[in-house]
Amino acid sequence: MRFTNRENEENYGNPWRLTSQNHISLVCRSLEKSIDFYTNVLGFVPVRRPNSFNFDGAWLFSYGIGIHLLQSEDPEHLMKKSKIDPKDNHISFQNLNSYGRNPT
Repeated sequence: MRFTNRENEENYGNPWRLTSQNHISLVCRSLEKSIDFYTNVLGFVPVRRPNSFNFDGAWLFSYGIGIHLLQSEDPEHLMKKSKIDPKDNHISFQNLNSYGRNPT
């Protein structure tokens, strides 16, 4: 939701004057596999990441969304998931294909 004027900001209780989401960060078991998925399957594009960070990661952007992928420092101890849990942290994308259909 974008606020178009001060009255709307006050009505929605927006003292920080937030206008949109900037990015989400995701800790990855495999940075390379995650980059491959977000770029080759979902169409995100790598963007320049500051050199000042002292950890592995990648920044991607598309559809007005920034995704920061962060390589886990201990990938073997990340919880392995065998099924989708709708109560777990996640992101969701709206698409124009019918639910459950492969776009290819």
